[in-house]
Amino acid sequence: MNKKTTSKILNVFKVVISLVLVVCATVSMLGATLINVGRNYINSEEFKTQVNTTDLSDVKFIVRSEKTTVGDYMKDSAREYIESKSKYFFSFAQIAVDQILSSEFVNRVVKNEVLYLVDFFINSDPKEAQNRLDNNISVDTVLELDPKNAKSVEDAVRIFMRSFVVSSIEKTSQMSSDKFIVFLSQETVTKLIILSVLLLIALIAINYKSILNVLLYGGLSSLLCGIIINVAQNKFDSINLGNEDLVGYVFLKPLADAYSTNATIGFIAGFILIGLFIASLFLLSPKTEGKTE
Repeated sequence: MNKKTTSKILNVFKVVISLVLVVCATVSMLGATLINVGRNYINSEEFKTQVNTTDLSDVKFIVRSEKTTVGDYMKDSAREYIESKSKYFFSFAQIAVDQILSSEFVNRVVKNEVLYLVDFFINSDPKEAQNRLDNNISVDTVLELDPKNAKSVEDAVRIFMRSFVVSSIEKTSQMSSDKFIVFLSQETVTKLIILSVLLLIALIAINYKSILNVLLYGGLSSLLCGIIINVAQNKFDSINLGNEDLVGYVFLKPLADAYSTNATIGFIAGFILIGLFIASLFLLSPKTEGKTE
């Protein structure tokens, strides 16, 4: 194998490794961005105001393939619970449940629980969560999810709603509560950023003889971030088409829109870096001199 062939093989190998590093760095930085923006939004006053001003009698979610409001679901669940305990008192259950679980009562309890759980998942100590995972300790010991321990009607509703929200989050994320806490932690964001920086340093080291290529790879990485965010936003809107009244869409739509700034930054940075790469090729290309006879 001659030197020219060997050089071509090495160049192809370098390009492949560089592209792999670009993809890995993009995924790491994108993960850090998504988690960090989500943390900031959920901890913002804007989110808290949205929760407090949302009328839970209007927003819905799907139970057994049917839409229902939070208030109706709570009342139906309470009736079913009373009936299962004592059928003799079921005739009085509907009147009692309607009186106890008023719209104002359900709104207040559910909103308090939503804000409590948001704070729990976002601001809990990830080390404690990891310790529970390592020692096989259930998160129930911290969240108190057993309705049998309720000391009042409001306490029972609070525990029931908390249990429902926690199970919904675990089902949607495909993670246990403690794994979700670790995943959403600031430590995870920091690790992803460090990993992304190390991958970019490796990219620069591999292309140190053709440093202009780093502009191209950096531009591709930025564009890829913008494209992925934009595609995810469009996907979010398409899968929720016709379900704009669902609670998930109502609360997550502003968060999905919050990523638009990051997508725009990705597109702008990508075009600028690729533009600089192309401009550099023209500026640094050797100029041909006219021949004289």
